[in-house]
Amino acid sequence: MLKFNSNLKKLKALIDEANLTSLILVGKSNITYATGIREPSGALVLSRDCGDYILAPLLDYYRVRLQAPKDTDIKAFYRSGEEPIKGDIPESDIIIGGLADSIIKVLGKCSERVGLDYNWAPATIAKYLESKLNITDVSSHIARVRSIKDEWELELIESSLRIAEEALRRAIENLREGVSELEISGLISLTMRKSGAWGEAFPTIVAFYDNTALPHHTPTIIKLTLPGPVLLDLGAVLEGYHSDLTRTLWWGSGGQEFKFKIETVVEAQQSAIDIIAPGVEAWEPDKEARLVLEKRGLSKYFNHGLGHGVGVEIHEEPYMRPASKTKLEKGMIITVEPGIYIPGLYGVRVEDLVLVTAKGRRVLTRISRIIA
Repeated sequence: MLKFNSNLKKLKALIDEANLTSLILVGKSNITYATGIREPSGALVLSRDCGDYILAPLLDYYRVRLQAPKDTDIKAFYRSGEEPIKGDIPESDIIIGGLADSIIKVLGKCSERVGLDYNWAPATIAKYLESKLNITDVSSHIARVRSIKDEWELELIESSLRIAEEALRRAIENLREGVSELEISGLISLTMRKSGAWGEAFPTIVAFYDNTALPHHTPTIIKLTLPGPVLLDLGAVLEGYHSDLTRTLWWGSGGQEFKFKIETVVEAQQSAIDIIAPGVEAWEPDKEARLVLEKRGLSKYFNHGLGHGVGVEIHEEPYMRPASKTKLEKGMIITVEPGIYIPGLYGVRVEDLVLVTAKGRRVLTRISRIIA
C-alpha cells in the first residue's frame, strides 16, 4: 500500500492550498484513493496538526486496521447502547457516537476551517457538520487531483485493462447458438476474478439483437439463435483502479449494413482521438465525433457524452461532453466511446481508454476495434 502514500500527500497538500485546518473524506472511492483500502467504510480525517484518522464501524475495525497506512490512527465508532458488542477493541480506539459526531471529536482543535467533499458526503452528515463546523466544499479540488494520474496509477489501470481484454476475448470465443446474455456476463465476471481482479468495474453489459440499442442494458435470459448484433461493455477493478472497454460485433453470417455502422462509429472515435492533447477542451473531441456521425445522418442517435475519466471511480473527471470546458491535461486517462442507438433495431458503441500525454495521446486499449 506504500504507493498510495503519494495520493495521501496530494490530498494533504490541499489543506494548505485551500487554507484549511483539516479535510474530511467520505465515500469508498476517496478513501481507497488515499489509502488503498478495499471496500472502506466510515470516513478519513486528515489534518495539518492533529493527526490523521480512519473512522470505521465496529465490525470493520480490525479489517481496516490491517490495511490502513501505518501513520493513520484507526477509531471504531458505535452508538450508545451497543456497549455489549464492542468486543476486545482497545478502549482508546473507541468513540461513542455516530459517524458525524465521531468526525467532530477527532478533529479537536483542528476544526476551525474544515474541507469536505460534498460529492460523496451523505446529505444528513453534511448538514449536521455544517451546523457544527465552518465547512468549505473542496469537491472540485479533489476531483482535479484525482484526474491526474501518476505512473503507478497508469500501470494499475493498464493492468486492469489487460484483464478486461482477456475477459472480452473469452466472451467472444463463447458466443454460440443457445448461449444467453446472462451466461456471457457471468463468464466475463469469472474470468476477471480468476485473473486477480477485485471484480467488475460496473455491472457488465451483454446485449444481443435490439437490446444493443439500450446503452445501459441489463443482461437477460435472451439467447443467441439467429445471426445478429452483440454488444459487450465491461471493465475490471484491480487494487481499486478501474478499466472500461466496449466492443460491438455481428454474430453469424451477413450483417453488412450493421458492420458498416460499426466502421462509421470507429471512424468517429478515431476522429475524436486524433485531437486529444493537453490544452484541448473536453467538448472538442466530442464535437469531432458528432461531426462524423452527422455526415452519415446518425448524429441524432448519439445520445450521451463522448467519454469520461477513469480511476478509482469508473466515472470521474474529466467528462467529455458538449458543455464541458475542462481542459485536458497530461496524465488524464479518459474513455472515448461514441455510439449510435436506434430504438427497436440495434445499437453500436466502441470504447477505448486513452492517456493524455505531454504532446498528444496514447491509446491504451490493444484489442481490435473491428471484431470479424
